[in-house]
Amino acid sequence: MNKKFLSAVLFGALMVSSTGTFVSCKDYDEDIDRIDKELVDIKSALSALQAKVDAGKYVTNVVKNGDGITVTWSDNSTSTIETIKGDKGEDGKNGTVVTIIDGYWAFDGVKSEYPAKGDKGDKGDQGEPGDAAAAGHDAKVNEETGYWQVWDAEKGAYVATKYIAGGLRVVEVAGGYNFTVTEANGEPKTIFIPGGAALLSIIPELNGQNYAQDFNIYYGILNNDVDWTGHKAVNGKMLKGMYPTADRDIKMQVNPAGADADAYDWAFVSTDNTTPWGLNFGAPQAWTGKATTATRATSANGMWLLPRDVQKWDLDAAGSQGRPDYAGQFKANDGDKYLFALKATSKNNGEVVKSPFVYTFKASNVNATENIHINGLTFAPSGSSFLYGKEYTPSFDMLGFSSDGYDQWAEDSVLVYDYYLEIDKSKITDESIRKYGVEITEDGYRFIAKKEAVVNNTIPFIYNYILINGQKGKTYFSVNFNDEAVTVPDKFLEDIVAPFNATVIADQTRWYGWSKALDLTEFFNTLGDAGKMKWIDAIARSMGNSTDPQEINRSVFDKKYGSNDLDFNVELTGGDPINNQGTWDRVAYNGALLDKYIEFDYVDATGKSCLTGNIRDLDKITALKVTFKVDSELGGHVTAPYYTTDGRQYSGDNTKIALPLDNAFRVEIATRYDQYEVARMNFSFELQMPTNCPIKRESVANRTSAWSKDKDGNDVLKVYGEKLLDRYDAVAADMRDAFKGVYNYQNGAYNAQANVEANWYEVLVPTNSFQIIGKTNESYATLAGISNSSLYTEWNTIGFYGTAGNMDAYTLTDVKYHHFNVYTEAKDDIILQFASRIADSKVAKVASKGTKENPFIAKAVYSTDGLQTILKYAFEVSNTDFTLADAFDKPYYLFDRAAAQGVTAALRAELNSSLVNNRQSIVVDKADPSFYGLYPSAKMDQQATNVVTYILDGAAQTANTNKMKFDIAKEVGNGKVIEITYHITDVFGMTKDLTFYVQTLN
Repeated sequence: MNKKFLSAVLFGALMVSSTGTFVSCKDYDEDIDRIDKELVDIKSALSALQAKVDAGKYVTNVVKNGDGITVTWSDNSTSTIETIKGDKGEDGKNGTVVTIIDGYWAFDGVKSEYPAKGDKGDKGDQGEPGDAAAAGHDAKVNEETGYWQVWDAEKGAYVATKYIAGGLRVVEVAGGYNFTVTEANGEPKTIFIPGGAALLSIIPELNGQNYAQDFNIYYGILNNDVDWTGHKAVNGKMLKGMYPTADRDIKMQVNPAGADADAYDWAFVSTDNTTPWGLNFGAPQAWTGKATTATRATSANGMWLLPRDVQKWDLDAAGSQGRPDYAGQFKANDGDKYLFALKATSKNNGEVVKSPFVYTFKASNVNATENIHINGLTFAPSGSSFLYGKEYTPSFDMLGFSSDGYDQWAEDSVLVYDYYLEIDKSKITDESIRKYGVEITEDGYRFIAKKEAVVNNTIPFIYNYILINGQKGKTYFSVNFNDEAVTVPDKFLEDIVAPFNATVIADQTRWYGWSKALDLTEFFNTLGDAGKMKWIDAIARSMGNSTDPQEINRSVFDKKYGSNDLDFNVELTGGDPINNQGTWDRVAYNGALLDKYIEFDYVDATGKSCLTGNIRDLDKITALKVTFKVDSELGGHVTAPYYTTDGRQYSGDNTKIALPLDNAFRVEIATRYDQYEVARMNFSFELQMPTNCPIKRESVANRTSAWSKDKDGNDVLKVYGEKLLDRYDAVAADMRDAFKGVYNYQNGAYNAQANVEANWYEVLVPTNSFQIIGKTNESYATLAGISNSSLYTEWNTIGFYGTAGNMDAYTLTDVKYHHFNVYTEAKDDIILQFASRIADSKVAKVASKGTKENPFIAKAVYSTDGLQTILKYAFEVSNTDFTLADAFDKPYYLFDRAAAQGVTAALRAELNSSLVNNRQSIVVDKADPSFYGLYPSAKMDQQATNVVTYILDGAAQTANTNKMKFDIAKEVGNGKVIEITYHITDVFGMTKDLTFYVQTLN
């Protein structure tokens, strides 16, 4: 933690002027009175600070502010303490701010000659820790002289400085600040103000489902000293002993987020409150999911990590410190692992807080693992470059080795105990080394090229290392130096949130893709003209001499496939932690998705690729084209949460996967120039369930089917079939008309679409159904199973119709469409209703006369005996009196057509050509009560009546029946209105009522 010291100078009692002489007694008494008053004011201000602490507040910052000190609190309020002022402010000595700059104490921002800490060590477990500040030797005040003292590491004692302290001193310490005021009697009084909220609970960082469990501890045992010349060597040796290290840092979240983890001592404890030995961690570091350089003690999101730390442990069998005893701390004899909790002990008051007992450890001896070697070294992290005159520390990402009781890959420097660098003089001359000013730092950890002549030259180095088991090795690397610092812009392009509406890729039948062009205008604006030229030049270098667009694309967009892939330009991160942050390697999972299903290209304004091999085409780049792909021959369907064909978590290359839907991912694309990056761009995407199902719930030609909604909003599919003459009460339907996208209708014929989407649309056929698309009884049918035939006897969707005129209806459940034969979308149920074209007639009415307001006229028929006696009332109707249209708005007729001038006679079946006679049309029986399938009835005064007699003109079954006559009994009388209804009945027994009115007239 960076230490910060502020003091408000008390002077005047000792020094009264710049000449150093004393003034009169009166002035002296006045100074003493003034100082006493201001001391009282300071103590009063400190009491006010303590009251805020008692109210639960804590300090977030303390700064020098003129003649005072300003404290900022956790609620963003401030308190200012006015400090003791000199007489007229001589020399401006109203306070001193003490900090650390470049390893030296600094007073009022000026670096002094007093070192604050020892030589710089390397990062993590590889470096030698500083021996001053890290040892707790903070700057302090000599209470007798009033001057600051600092620790001299060489002398091993505090030495006085020339910087005076004062009445109020503020020192940042672990967990907060010490405010100290010197009483009138010269005694200091100190109160502690916390720099963070009090820790209430510890939440393990459960990376996925079990991150906090199954930690590995690797240890090496040296039974004898090993020759070693690195910085950690003691008299040229790596000393015998045991060297344990955890496989990774401990990540956690503290509650509340404002708590300062550095204000606590950390250790693991078992359920019996025992702390295991040989498990060391460094000081807590604020964590944001990546390496952080937070300067403030608290973490903005409450996330912290405890970095692993390699320390030597002496082997002492008598003290139960040896290999068997070490492993036994973490598991029982039966192999079950003990549970541990993370314990935090306050450095201020000793209060203890524990996490849940969710941590487990497995200790493994790596002595037997042979041929461990560094797999690869990398140096230019994002935004860095190598400049002359600056020191650099190498880093590496992986160890590779022959596995023997040890994971296949170990991240970072888990097993490295120490290393030192050398210049590889087999590849560079002494003269070049002198010319470039290439040196290795004294500790062997860093390299530097001091002279400008090194620019655009490459320097070879050797990385010598020793592991925790004493095994030594070396690897080689080279660094190219630059003449300017490279600031790598990382431009966010777009957040893609869209349905995954892929379409078949041209010239393919297997792969479907959906593309999005991300405009690069703002990216180029960020680069500037010079930056854009470098970016294009870097791409050109990636192309090399290749003229193969596919090879060029692979080079420019070199993808990261797994944790062991160290050389890449494109990385996929994010996604659902269920799949990519569990026990499996999440990098490998995202790498597999990136490899199989995401493609990139730089394109011009017309969408044409610019990665052609022609460098001049690079000047035309306007957009990054990203294509998301899906394999229709994956071999199974995927659904949330895993999006694997077996419905289980990803477990390696043998798992069939697809891009997860409703998961937010991020793609990072780097463009590199030699060994450093020129620019980065990134975008995020979240693909959603496709909305482009090519099969629609719409009729193809409105010939045999119709879609509608019932009162509850359910989809209803009515199919108008034909009577199966060889099956009693059975009706077959032509389903080719039912789903647009399965068939089309052209030139009077149905044609199957030239795709396989119909195979991907499934319905569950209910129990006791006759047959739906060739399936029965709780079996799945796909729309591809629809019979492609114009012969009604070959149609495979069949239902029943009852004698009461009821036709079958079935609910098709578990309807689903497998987009691209991969992504399963649940669809709404379908109510399949067999129906009658006659019963569902769109129109059934009188043509003109026959309404209640304008009824037909039944005229009186008189006797011919001269008495003019009314015998009856009579009228007749024919096809011209009615307008009828079936379910598809096709006209149909009730009677035959009579011959007339220019018109030939025709039977009704011929007129109703859209209705198949005997299989769809109206009943042809002319006998009572059918009357040619019209089944007439009458009402008078809203009551059924038998006063009407129905007479078919041409009643013989083979005669031409072109009209119907009506005789009304004479007793009805003049002016009476009678309601007559035709119950038009088809071959299925389904009816359509047609009502008309007639009025008698004398």
